[in-house]
Amino acid sequence: MNIPEDNICARDGCGFHVALVMVADMAMPGRWCGEACADYEWLRRGLAAMEPTAETAALYGNLRGVADVLDARTDPTQVGPLVGGDAG
Repeated sequence: MNIPEDNICARDGCGFHVALVMVADMAMPGRWCGEACADYEWLRRGLAAMEPTAETAALYGNLRGVADVLDARTDPTQVGPLVGGDAG
């Protein structure tokens, strides 16, 4: 299956092609290039839903650092899931 050239990750700043996901035994293009960008967006939306405080502003600063790490990748698999993975 060919993925159109303009079918890139939905995360702003990420230019990797979306990952294929299995839907009813068919490989279909997803929305994100991988779990790290999907997790980043989940965290960003969670922060956006919170009341603006000094603490949330600090968390946004930390999230900007995560975006910098994601943007510096040369391969979408260089960073695995950001949340919920095995910490061991």
